Amino acid sequence: MNNYIFGYGSLICADSRARTGITGNAIPATVKGIKRGWYVSVPQAMHTAVGAVQDDISECNGVIFPVDTENLAKFDEREQGYGRIALETSRITAEHQLPDHAIVWTYVGHQTRSPSSEYPITQSYLDVILKGCFSWDEAFAIEFIKTTSHWGNLINDRSAPRYPRAIESDTHYHLHDAFLMQHLPDCIQQRKNI
Repeated sequence: MNNYIFGYGSLICADSRARTGITGNAIPATVKGIKRGWYVSVPQAMHTAVGAVQDDISECNGVIFPVDTENLAKFDEREQGYGRIALETSRITAEHQLPDHAIVWTYVGHQTRSPSSEYPITQSYLDVILKGCFSWDEAFAIEFIKTTSHWGNLINDRSAPRYPRAIESDTHYHLHDAFLMQHLPDCIQQRKNI
């Protein structure tokens, strides 16, 4: 497999990736020249998702995983509202060296809108991302928080998730809320229940 995907949002979570297609093992990575933020309005779910824009002075953590051509098409279908672009491998720092002929793709949003009351950040989506981050370690989760912009308008939709690939168990909620209270206190204190 020469195709790889750099996932920086819900694709960090192995469970979420598995709901779309078959991939190889993921490895943590950081990409220079990518700025992540809550940018992408998702009309089907009425929420805002993380997106990325090219920005030479920024960097973004995530995971890189191999996919074959058939499964790459499945991820293209999943990532509606995004465009797939190739990343320069010289901008990637990964836990293991990638093969010489690796093509690393990522998905960038077609828009850069901030979260709003109409398109909030949903806790069900954020829980999936945090579950993925914590599957590595807390430092990975902290890096996600620090390198993501446009935090605000968070709603607690856990009882009726808007995100279609939401976590089906509440075992992570206490950990996630405590983590957010420590690292994003204003955001979680203003979180609205629906």
